Amino acid sequence: MLIPETNPDSVFWKAPEIGLNRAFSEIDHYGIKIDKFLFNQFDRDSFKIQAKKLVAAEPDGILIAPVYFEEALETIKCCEDKRIPFVFVNSTLEIEQNLSFIGQDSKQSGYLAAKLISYGMPPDAEFLIINISRALNNHKHILSRQQGFEEYCCDKGIHHLSVTNIDDKNDQVVDEILQDIFNKNKAIKGIFVTNSKVFKIARFLEKNKTPDIRLVGYDLIDNNIHFLDEGIIDFLISQRPVEQGYYGIMTLFNHVILGKEVKKIQHLPIDIITKENYQYYIGS
Repeated sequence: MLIPETNPDSVFWKAPEIGLNRAFSEIDHYGIKIDKFLFNQFDRDSFKIQAKKLVAAEPDGILIAPVYFEEALETIKCCEDKRIPFVFVNSTLEIEQNLSFIGQDSKQSGYLAAKLISYGMPPDAEFLIINISRALNNHKHILSRQQGFEEYCCDKGIHHLSVTNIDDKNDQVVDEILQDIFNKNKAIKGIFVTNSKVFKIARFLEKNKTPDIRLVGYDLIDNNIHFLDEGIIDFLISQRPVEQGYYGIMTLFNHVILGKEVKKIQHLPIDIITKENYQYYIGS
């Protein structure tokens, strides 16, 4: 298993590990061993080091989150040379060699986000897409979400749309960029944040008492739940990360141990989380 480690700035990855452990509890009597090679998703060298260790271990199957594009391709080439099957989780690469991909249809989730954020809005409403990410080009699923959002706006004739990319260094930088945006544009009615960092935007809106902004982002993490409960975040889109980890391991188990055919693409449902229903998703 090659996925990002959990840290205060990236608690999302705790959930796939929960799913992995749940799957392991069901199949460990087969004598299966799972080794976790965890990397810092903000450190390219960390990915390289852990990927090298993983390949050297010569496992019978690999679950990988391909965060860094070029480095992931190098790892995959080594897997192919050693005939090790691999499954992508959370995000995928446009290649044919992977056994399966388990995760959300990122583009479709962005399309849905645009529908949620624009519903009932006046024709002249301004919308803002915010990507909060280091090395954005490495995060293909984030760019796919942006593409889906833009595609919906194009289909519906929505032209008042802008995109801001923020290198996620610290909260002060985020606040300064947002303050500048709102100083220049008072017509913004909706903001779409393309990952789980939506709480950083919510924090700014709360602190500056910015009213009537519809805010949509991703993932049911504690920071986001707080602002969802406060009514500052209107909608969260769930990626079902626990299920990503669970089905990732079970896919490898079914292929390697049981010799079953598995689906090439396993898209998980796109869940819309609100203040009224989030409690039914916690722990799932």
